[in-house]
Amino acid sequence: MKHVLKLLRSAFCLMTIAGAASFALAVDTPFAGTWKLNLSKSKLVGDTVQFSPTGEGMRITAGGESYEFKTDGTASKTSFGTASWKKVDDRTWEETDVVKGRVDSIHTWTLAADGKTLIDHNVGDKPAGGRFDATTTFERTAGTSGLAGSWKDREYKGSISRLYVITDRDNGLIFENPDFQLKAMADFDGKPGTVEGPSIPPGASFLLTRVSSHRFKMTRTQNGKPFDSSTWTVSPDGKVMTMVNRTMGTTDPPMTEVFEKQ
Repeated sequence: MKHVLKLLRSAFCLMTIAGAASFALAVDTPFAGTWKLNLSKSKLVGDTVQFSPTGEGMRITAGGESYEFKTDGTASKTSFGTASWKKVDDRTWEETDVVKGRVDSIHTWTLAADGKTLIDHNVGDKPAGGRFDATTTFERTAGTSGLAGSWKDREYKGSISRLYVITDRDNGLIFENPDFQLKAMADFDGKPGTVEGPSIPPGASFLLTRVSSHRFKMTRTQNGKPFDSSTWTVSPDGKVMTMVNRTMGTTDPPMTEVFEKQ
């Protein structure tokens, strides 16, 4: 599930803006153009994952999402599709995430011999071709042994493409992510926007609010339930766009992504 959350923050990163009816829209907004994530300037760590034993398996809670799973390969329903967990050995678990009937990613979770570090290595195919490969390293904050306990991510390394093309339209914007064949659009009327793509689960949408000519807020929803909110700001020179994202229902610190105009 960790990959799904990371990927939804990238492939399903709508980067949309909306304004009040009285706010005049410029012919060319500062958001229009091609933007690429600068990983070295971004802060993508600090999220927590908790594993709790249940009667027949485990419960994972992360990023506002929580579900129970067994480690025998049985598919468990999530907000975004299904997740199947399989125990490989006492320190290794394999998780397969499926969105809209398509394998979205495969994780290999590996527990260090001392039980203090947990590594999530996830890979998958990009809908437009090619592969992505990302690794998140967690350190234990609660619990004493095994997978059960609380974990905080301290390092993220990934090759997930975060290139976005934003185009102005009459009363809104169109957003595209070529690698993940994502297309999203919204008008500046406060109504839910549309999001399409192989990695986007049914029921995904978002709401928009303009703050100023160079800033907007976005609330993303899944099946009508908000799961995160973010504030996007373009620098005065129009060359850098910064997103600060907060996951609802958690105490995780905000995640910051820095994009540079190409």
